[in-house]
Amino acid sequence: MLKHFIFIAFGFVFVGASVLLSSCEKDMAIALNNDNVDALNLASVDSLSVQITNLTLQHIPTSGAGAILLGRYVRDGVGSVTVAPYFQVEPENYTYTDIPEDARFDSVRLVLRRHNQLHVQGDTTQSHTIRVHRITQRLETTTLQAGGINNVEIPFYVQNPAIFGNQSFQVDQTPLGELSYLPAPGRRQSLSIRLDNAFGQDLFDKMQADDARVISAANFTEYMNGFAVIPDEENTSVIAYNDTIQAEIHYSYIGAGGLREAAQKDLVIRNYNLKYNKYSADRSGTPFQSLTPLNPLPGTQTNGVGVVQAGTGAAVRIDFPALRNFLQTPGIAVNKLELEVEVESNESFMYPLPTGQDAPSLYLANSSGVALNFIRAPFTTDIQRGQYIPANNTGQNATYRFNLIEYVRTINSESNAPSGLVLSLPPASLVGTANSLLIATEDNKPKIKLNILYTKFN
Repeated sequence: MLKHFIFIAFGFVFVGASVLLSSCEKDMAIALNNDNVDALNLASVDSLSVQITNLTLQHIPTSGAGAILLGRYVRDGVGSVTVAPYFQVEPENYTYTDIPEDARFDSVRLVLRRHNQLHVQGDTTQSHTIRVHRITQRLETTTLQAGGINNVEIPFYVQNPAIFGNQSFQVDQTPLGELSYLPAPGRRQSLSIRLDNAFGQDLFDKMQADDARVISAANFTEYMNGFAVIPDEENTSVIAYNDTIQAEIHYSYIGAGGLREAAQKDLVIRNYNLKYNKYSADRSGTPFQSLTPLNPLPGTQTNGVGVVQAGTGAAVRIDFPALRNFLQTPGIAVNKLELEVEVESNESFMYPLPTGQDAPSLYLANSSGVALNFIRAPFTTDIQRGQYIPANNTGQNATYRFNLIEYVRTINSESNAPSGLVLSLPPASLVGTANSLLIATEDNKPKIKLNILYTKFN
């Protein structure tokens, strides 16, 4: 029986032929000189063109152990993203008997140390300013409940109570301290922010006196809810810091030798469930300014551009309206289904494209932006990361390539019909980085291509 192999890419049809089914698995070459094209009775495939919709993924949990992200970056045509860490702190231990009666308070400093991975997004050539504020509202996790009268669904990446990246907690508007500095992306920079002396003196006095408010975790959280470190609106980059952040209360006393000796007590993060990165986006003045969780934007309203951002939940739904019908065509067997997404890479020095374990992934999400499942790597249970193909010096953009053969069963399932294919970042990157990418365009259309290699039986 003669079997034909047909390769479809972006609405164009290429036809080859072979007498052996196995040859399609070994030889991916496409011949254009087949004499039996008419006998195949092919219909037009122009309807396999792509459509995109910018949307916002819901309920992104950014609490827990992991990098502290701090700063603000701006991307032309998309707007800015600000990330501010909020965290509860407690004394490293609740024993103060080692503080001498004649000890005096010297200073209190909040210290952030650069993360080992040196994660950076944005322009680090400008001076940055950050301010420390005292949180005036208790940090609390939220438990999502599925079902109910509205049949609420929960994202697959939400497994436990969490604080979500779009949540807000009240802070004292008067900062406890601020610091201006020039980022040093090439080295592991530490930031030491001197805080208000009156705040430090009050805290030290309570420790020295064994005040009830500082002798237990329960009491201390009543006295103090924690800190928020908020970047200035003129900052231009987001940088990752270790979550071993601490507030150092420095004091001194006269030692046994008659000389003044220095010592310190530390406030540290003990409950990592009460540490989270707060993300906020300002898209005013851009084609994305009306993008909200309740208002997705078709690519026709954004000049074909799609934006993917960690933390804010910005993601891109990718639709091939005729794909399902095509895959259900009698007499065909799909051998390969591959998605290629070109991304803008002309600003890679400021916005490095995520690769490896941070490379983008594909979700199945409902119309409300709730990610219900993910596209697996073939023959595994692991989430698939796009294969990264770097840009070249001839003007070719960087590309991510996805194997969608496992998706064939999904798209043919009636139960999955309401779920859309959504380009985002894998869960760990979605909740713990500031990575972003923009889908490249040509003539105001997204540069997304679906390659199908299939066998047609006569």
